[in-house]
Amino acid sequence: MDTTIDTIRERVADALNQGQLPQALTLQASLCDLCPEDAEAYHRLGVLEEEAGTLLGATRAHLRCLALAPTVPKGYLYTGYCLQRLGHIDAAAALYSLGADLDEGVLTLWRSEQHSPSSRQRSAAANDTLRAHLSALHRDAVGAAATCRRVAEAIWTRTHDQAYQFPCDEQRPQLFYLPSLSARPFEDSHHWEWARQLQRVSSNIAQELHNALPRIRNEGRPYLPSGTQAGSAFTELVGSLNWTALDLFIDGYANTALTPFFPETLAALAQAPLYGLEERPFEVFFSLLRPGQHIKPHYGLSNHSLTVHLPLVIPKESWLRVGGEKRHWKQGELTVFDDTFLHEACNESEDERIVLIFSIWHPELNEAEREAIRRSFRARQRWLAMRRLPNADDLS
Repeated sequence: MDTTIDTIRERVADALNQGQLPQALTLQASLCDLCPEDAEAYHRLGVLEEEAGTLLGATRAHLRCLALAPTVPKGYLYTGYCLQRLGHIDAAAALYSLGADLDEGVLTLWRSEQHSPSSRQRSAAANDTLRAHLSALHRDAVGAAATCRRVAEAIWTRTHDQAYQFPCDEQRPQLFYLPSLSARPFEDSHHWEWARQLQRVSSNIAQELHNALPRIRNEGRPYLPSGTQAGSAFTELVGSLNWTALDLFIDGYANTALTPFFPETLAALAQAPLYGLEERPFEVFFSLLRPGQHIKPHYGLSNHSLTVHLPLVIPKESWLRVGGEKRHWKQGELTVFDDTFLHEACNESEDERIVLIFSIWHPELNEAEREAIRRSFRARQRWLAMRRLPNADDLS
């Protein structure tokens, strides 16, 4: 069998060298019949079908390749490009997005001449198509109401379809950006009644934590789970309990294993404008930073919410720096900041540092704008959840 396969491969190469594309196609198809689990054979068949102008056949071959090798990012580029040329733009955008999930670099191959013209062409098409699709998805979800105009003008920073610039290097939202919102590293919370009330009961919250901590430490998780693609700055903390989160809410859901221990904490938080895509807060947790640990400088995801720290156990040698300004936490006194500014935290002491962390809506956003943001995020979440490889039999 191996001899036969090698012979066919040689004949394919000879046919191509002689300019006999139809013969090469026939031979490559026979190779796929002999090796039905060979993803590379189907990839080559797809490329030859493209050269011959038979886009439907090319798409089916590339889909078979993807089914056999679903973790190869370039496979999504080739399949998506064929789908796009066939006019299946939505399906193409989904394929490009799935490929980018595996490696965002597939959307930027076009920038480098080190890659083949074919790969660069597909990468450029993927980049343009996905940006156009997702930007339209955002605008359609927000709508044209005058009350939502500045949300409609928001930027999904990784997939926006127009060129943009951040106003300063210190602030670089990594996901979603509303340019018209006021931007400063730290926010003054003294005039917020809910903040004053939270500070008034901070000692009670600290006592709830103190009472529960011996029993709930085993509920803690690494804030950055194993496998998180967080960049080289976080290598030492990924998968490590040196930065531990004890979640009251995570991804919009209550952690019922812990919430019964914190009735007063939750009652106080209920008065705050907690950020969330549903009625529930998106994220509330106790952050435990062990001695000698440094959360290195990084940018947060979006400026439509602000981050709040309620310091509970604070060694003297622990600090937070946001936008170049360094502050020491003060036990029981809220620290509110925009984490889309470059920020870092460090515990240089020999003791554990514990703060309660949650997010609030940016105070300049009204309820109509908050709901418009929710619509945009939900629309993207639904689209991402529905991405699938198309059925080859449904294509035409």
